[in-house]
Amino acid sequence: MKAVRLGLGVALLAVPGLAGPAVMTEQAALARAFPGRTPERRVVELTPEQVALVEKASRSKLPSAKITMFQTGDGAESQGRAYLDTHVVRTMPETLLTVLAADGSVRMVLLLQFQDHPDYVPPEKWLKTLEGKPAEQQTPGRGVPRVTGSTMTVDAATAAVRRALAIDALLVRRPE
Repeated sequence: MKAVRLGLGVALLAVPGLAGPAVMTEQAALARAFPGRTPERRVVELTPEQVALVEKASRSKLPSAKITMFQTGDGAESQGRAYLDTHVVRTMPETLLTVLAADGSVRMVLLLQFQDHPDYVPPEKWLKTLEGKPAEQQTPGRGVPRVTGSTMTVDAATAAVRRALAIDALLVRRPE
């Protein structure tokens, strides 16, 4: 049933006029994440083994094996990376851009799209509480405050951040 809902949510995004208004465009989010820079966009298809590793490390299901990431520079020139994550909250899609610093720590989390009822939109002040926390603290009630009435939104957002951290660890900061 989850697959049907996810497929329907993705299909709705592809139909002009049916997707809700964007909270922030991808271009605006990238300009905020990487001021004065133009990040390179890469789409990476994870293998089934990589998907399993990400899901285990993030303690959440990956919405898709296709990962969209953005990167500016390498080494000392890097301003870090960002990962798009579109997932379903209740029955409607949400898209977050998780921006990581060059060292892999969470620098910011930006909301690009939220299709559910406006009462459940995660406030920017709450999204800021995700910054700087390692994956093990990206759990509501353990390192991230809960938001009364928005439990599913909070759970989905923290899972998206944990997925970005796990993907980054796998693709960029692999242990040698």
